[in-house]
Parts: sequence; structure tokens; C-alpha cells
Amino acid sequence: MKLHFAIVSCLLLIVLTCCASPEGRPAQDLDADVPPQIVLPTPDPDEALPSPLCPDSQPPLITDFEVRKPPSLDQPLPRLPFRDPIFGTCLVRVTDRQADLSPEDESRGLKNEYSRVGSFNADGSHILVFGTEFEWFLYDAGSLEPLGRLPLGAEPRWDAQDPNLIYFNDELRLMAYDVATGQERVVHDFETDFPGQSVAAVWTKYEGRPSIDSRYWGLMAEDQEWLPVAFVVYDRLNDQVTVRDMRGVPGIEDDVDHVTISPLGTYFLAAFDRACHRGTLGDDAHPCGLMVYGSDLTNGRGLLRTIGHYDAALDAQGREVIIYQDIDTDHIAMLDLASGSITPLWPIDYSHTPIGFHFSGLAYDTPGWALVSTYEGGCPEAFTWMDDQVFVVELKAEGRVARLAHTHSAVNPLVEHDYWAEPHASVNSDFTRVLFTSNWGRSGTVEVDMYMIELPADWMGRLP
Repeated sequence: MKLHFAIVSCLLLIVLTCCASPEGRPAQDLDADVPPQIVLPTPDPDEALPSPLCPDSQPPLITDFEVRKPPSLDQPLPRLPFRDPIFGTCLVRVTDRQADLSPEDESRGLKNEYSRVGSFNADGSHILVFGTEFEWFLYDAGSLEPLGRLPLGAEPRWDAQDPNLIYFNDELRLMAYDVATGQERVVHDFETDFPGQSVAAVWTKYEGRPSIDSRYWGLMAEDQEWLPVAFVVYDRLNDQVTVRDMRGVPGIEDDVDHVTISPLGTYFLAAFDRACHRGTLGDDAHPCGLMVYGSDLTNGRGLLRTIGHYDAALDAQGREVIIYQDIDTDHIAMLDLASGSITPLWPIDYSHTPIGFHFSGLAYDTPGWALVSTYEGGCPEAFTWMDDQVFVVELKAEGRVARLAHTHSAVNPLVEHDYWAEPHASVNSDFTRVLFTSNWGRSGTVEVDMYMIELPADWMGRLP
């Protein structure tokens, strides 16, 4: 049942992305209907929301494993902080899909892009918000007010140091856009790296991100049939490209779901759609499941025979790991990228209903912790402690858990539009702000909004 659920979710993602344009990618025409340049306002303390958003004292975070049913609540008003009635955390609805979108915007919902993608810029002053018609919007992280639409292509990723700089993919080019000046430039044109080849795009296929310092990028080149022809590691600092030709490699014909680079730029990760046979792992010549390569794209080895949702993170010792749903053992688990050793973290109970998972390991300034969001746990009913929630897990055996909020998002995996209602919770670098998406019970629509959970800076020290 759980494997079928994962397959259906992946198929829905494929359908949605393929519907975006005839080529199977979101249509991006940077020369057409470009929105006006955004002029970033000077911060006005009188207009910003209070910090903390909920000035009253923070109750202790709930760390037990009791089944706590989500209450029946009307959708909160936008930009008015409130406390979760079950978990006591401070939340706010950031977006107002009815008022924030201008008449020419076709999106019917607004959300954080994905659990593995950082929405906050380098200094935490702005939030990048995704429109469901593949449009991008900038929000002020203080007032939570929308600032306008951005003329970006696919896979926008904030720079690690410059709070105004966003990288994005434009087919064969890695681009950079400055939100303060409205200027864009070519960072690297990969066309010159594939002479004589018909390459359609060089990208991560939506789910990848650069290393912590924005220096290293794990990418793949795809042909006109949208199948991988090469793996690519790009060193932005030195403008150097490493290419590994993957044409004819077994498993490539079954496609690669996505690629990415590890947080420190040490490893290249590729999630193959073709699973390995039970009891086996892929190798350099016969890749399958989740594969890891050196940053020079050599010495490929299998990590997992099959992989669903996961994310890369740093554990408390600064080691590069992934947190993931272990499909074979029904656990939330952690895997060390260097050794391949697996640490089960928490069992998953599928006896009542399928549960979908997403993971966010973006809190690099607070290593040793990761964020988990779940959906389709029986909403509005709850059967297990982790149903339809956003919660924190410590990256070690028998580590601590902190439960943050119910998502109130009704997700039917057989309803195409409900893909956008998957919470896809993501965290900022110091683990004080968490974003997630909810349709607030409106299954079958694209009427989603983005919510933010605010945590006190010392929340980890308060845990028992």
C-alpha cells in the first residue's frame, strides 16, 4: 500500500509538470510579459509585524507521542498571528491568494516551493513564494506583505551570501537575478560543454540545490526526450565544469528523478527511478535506486535500493547525511553519506492509512536536526502521532521529537490538484522559521496558501 501511494504521488508530480508545457517543463519566456522591476522598500519598523509574532510567553513544545486530533478551525485571516490550539506554537498565514495576486496572474494558489528548497534569502529579510502556475513572487519577511512578481525561470535558488541574488535555470544557462536592481546575467552557458549534442536543459529536475556556500552545483543534462545524457558538477567559483557521459548506462532509459550536490559539495547524488532488486545495491557500472558519486563524478556506489522522499542535512558532528523514508523497513531513517551506515529514527505506522512524507534538512546553522511534514494521515481524523503534522526530529538514534502544528491540509493522492496541497514544509537556516502549505480542507482545488511557524531561538534548550 505504501509503495503504491509513493508511486501515485510521483506520477501526479510527473503529470503536473508535464502539463506545464508541451516539452514537459514549466513554460518560461523571460521576454514576454515581464513584470515591472521591484523596488525594495526601506524597512519601516512601524509596518513590520511584531517580533516575536506571538509576544506572549511560548508554552513548552510538545514532545510526546499521543494521538492528537486536529481541531475544526476556520481558515485564519492573512498576516494575523495565532497560536496552534493543540501544540501552542505561533503561526501566521503569510499569503492571501485572493488579494495578493494581481488580475494578470493566473495562479490560484501561493506556496513555498518545496521541502528541499530554501525560501528565505541570505539575511532572512525576504521570502520567495511560488505561484501554482509556475510564477514567482517576492514577500517581505518582516511585514509579510507581497512586493511583486519576479521574472525568473525554473529552479530559483537564493545565493548563500548576497541577500538580493537569486540563481535560476534557463534551459542550458545558469542565470543570476538581482532583486534590488532588476538586472540578470548569465553565470554559465552549458551549451559549450556539450558540442555537437542536442541538449534541452541542464538542471537538477526541480529537487536539487547547490552546496551550502552556493559554490557547487549537481546537475544533469537532458536530451530532447527529457532523458539524462550526462551528469554535471559545476564549480561556480572557478567556473569549472565536470561532465560524466551517461548515454548507454543501464538505468538511464528508465530516467533519473533528480540530482543534487551534498551540503558541503563532497558528493553528487542521483535518484534513479529504477529500483535495485531486493537485497542488492547499484554500482558504478549498474546504477539503480539512490546513487552517490564523488564530486568528480567517479566511484559511483549504491546507497539505497529504492528511494522516495528524502533530504540531505548535517548531523550534530557536521557529517553529511540524508534523512528519508525507508520504504523497506517502514522507518524514518538517517544514512551517513560517507559510510553508508543507516540509523533508524522512528517507526512509521501504516496500519490505518497511507502517510506521505517530506523532509527538510536546510537548517545548516543548527546541525543535528531536520524537519518532517506529513499528509493524508486520515484528515480530518488522526490515527498516529505523526498524522497531518509538521514536526522536528533529532538526527540520532532515540533522539528527541518536537511537534509543531497540524497542517489542516486535505490531500487525496488520487486527485491531481491536491499535489499543491502537500505541506512540503521547509525550514530556515537557524531553525526559527518554518514554512508549509495548506488548502485548509479544500481538497480538489488549487486554493492553497503558505503558512509560517515561528520558533523561539532557544527552543532546543527547552526540550526535555
